[in-house]
Amino acid sequence: MKKSFLLAITLVLFTLKGIAQDDSNTNTSTEPKFGIKAGYSSLTLRVSLDGTSASENVSGFYVGFFSEFGISDKFGIQPELHYASYSEDGENSDVLILPVLAEYKVNEKFHLQAGPQFDYILNEEDAIGLNRLGIGVALGASYDITENIILDTRYSFALSNRINDDELILNGLGAGEFDTVIGDFDVKARFNYFQIGLGYRF
Repeated sequence: MKKSFLLAITLVLFTLKGIAQDDSNTNTSTEPKFGIKAGYSSLTLRVSLDGTSASENVSGFYVGFFSEFGISDKFGIQPELHYASYSEDGENSDVLILPVLAEYKVNEKFHLQAGPQFDYILNEEDAIGLNRLGIGVALGASYDITENIILDTRYSFALSNRINDDELILNGLGAGEFDTVIGDFDVKARFNYFQIGLGYRF
């Protein structure tokens, strides 16, 4: 999983490098911009078992930075990197979130966003029985309050199953016990994220 995560970051960096090189030949309206952001975040753990599902929400915050690479007057790419922390019953869970969003500028202030989002569980003890790396799709919108201050919100839907059968066996359940507990059931766990916050564009 760590190799997959590093590979994803490497691909993003190469993409951004190419975009930045292309931007050097365009006008100032498509020059790269950078900023920081922070806000409220909630994590929804949804578990399904043979068509029956249950979910649990935990609240927290996120902080991070973003960059904006203009492709044209209407379209751009906005990669971000967030550190998010969620708390429940006095215990914290930390997650690294990496969205890579395509942006459509409806007008000068209102923008729509969509794209892949990767998340990585930082605490090893929180990842027992789970795949630490997850992949989802994020949909969101942003509004430029001023030239520098941004209000944005988004929701991401998980695509990958976070249940790791091998990890469950290695961390407490033997293969026979695992088969007894799970049997032939189709068990899936997914992480969905909601975020709303403010950003500052330099």
